[in-house]
Amino acid sequence: MAKKLLHTLGYDEEGNILHVEYAEKGKPYTCPQCGDRIIARNNGTMQRPHFAHFKKSDQCSGESVLHYYFCLQAIRLLQNCIDQKNEFHIEWSCPYCNRKYSKDLLQQVAAISTDMVIEGHHPDITLLDNKGKPLFALKILIRKKLTKKTIHFYEEKGIILIQYQIEEEDWLQVENKLKKPNSVTFCGNGECYNFQFYQNAIRREYYSQKFKCKKCGKVVDGYMVRNTSALGIIGLDKLRDHEKQDIVSQFFRGKRATVADILVYGKCRCIPHSKGLVCLNKSDDFKEARQGKINKKK
Repeated sequence: MAKKLLHTLGYDEEGNILHVEYAEKGKPYTCPQCGDRIIARNNGTMQRPHFAHFKKSDQCSGESVLHYYFCLQAIRLLQNCIDQKNEFHIEWSCPYCNRKYSKDLLQQVAAISTDMVIEGHHPDITLLDNKGKPLFALKILIRKKLTKKTIHFYEEKGIILIQYQIEEEDWLQVENKLKKPNSVTFCGNGECYNFQFYQNAIRREYYSQKFKCKKCGKVVDGYMVRNTSALGIIGLDKLRDHEKQDIVSQFFRGKRATVADILVYGKCRCIPHSKGLVCLNKSDDFKEARQGKINKKK
């Protein structure tokens, strides 16, 4: 059985946070959560070192103080990145397809909220776009797990849910912990089983490149779809049948064109597969770097 989480954090007279092990007996300290006076009890033999409220309080516990402090520091860190327009990359992998991601969490975030309630659900931290729409819901958990009902709620709303399981020592490494969440309920892999649950969080955007066929020499447009989200471009995907028809109506209006006249996801009427196609959008630097890698392997 896990040990009870004790109240181990406090502010000294200068406003610095410290662990109870470094507190001096008799000096005044303040509770990070409620602001009341606390005293250090770190020299006893019956119980582990901890802080105790000078006046008994039922609202502050070891778990609530750790949760409050971690959220406070996380908000300060993220807000500072937003104000200075800095990136903040998080890393995670999908538990179903094992695809790994590293994306800037803040690229579309304009504001942070700690008191937003979304149809009865209250994220610890909500990240919003410039129109006030919630993009991410951050949950800070201590020895708890979210229910499947809660997870499905955020999926249906198109809000990316990010979960952090924190321990007592994580108060020292808030930034590192934020960069590596325990769970991000999102995957942009169209072939992943879990992809179907994130449709409300994904936008499909047409993407084109110029290709030249080595056989016939014709330059054609290659149309694909980019899966984009609040985390930016997740990956390329194949066109669906109705999207092919949509491209014909949008980009070939007034021309006698059919789906077969379009280079779709690396295919040409002349060459049935992508072999023999040269992408004209690639720079010379890219070609040289690629050739260097090929030569190195040889």
